[in-house]
Amino acid sequence: EVGAERPATIPEQADGAGPGYQTNRWRKESRAYKQSHPLCVECKKHGHTVGAEVTDHIIPALICPDPWDKTNWQSLCKRCNAAKGNEDKRMINERRIK
Repeated sequence: EVGAERPATIPEQADGAGPGYQTNRWRKESRAYKQSHPLCVECKKHGHTVGAEVTDHIIPALICPDPWDKTNWQSLCKRCNAAKGNEDKRMINERRIK
C-alpha cells in the first residue's frame, strides 16, 4: 500500500532462521554503517586494527525493541561476529526459557 509505514522489525527469513539480513534495506543501511565505522570494535579494544566485515546488533535483533536503531549497531570482523553470535544464542535461549 502506498504510504504505508515500514515495519519496525527486520523481516524473518522464509526458513525461520531469524532476521532477514538479505533485504535491500538491510544491505544498504549496513553498508553505509560500515563505511562510517570501518574498524572492528572488538579488535580495536585489544589494540588491533582489523577492518569491519559485519554490522552487528549489540542486543540481538531477535530480542531488541527496534533492530533499526543504529545506536544498537556495531562493526565487527567475521571472527568477532562469530564469537559474539555464540553469546547471542545463549542470551536468546535464556530469554525463551524464562
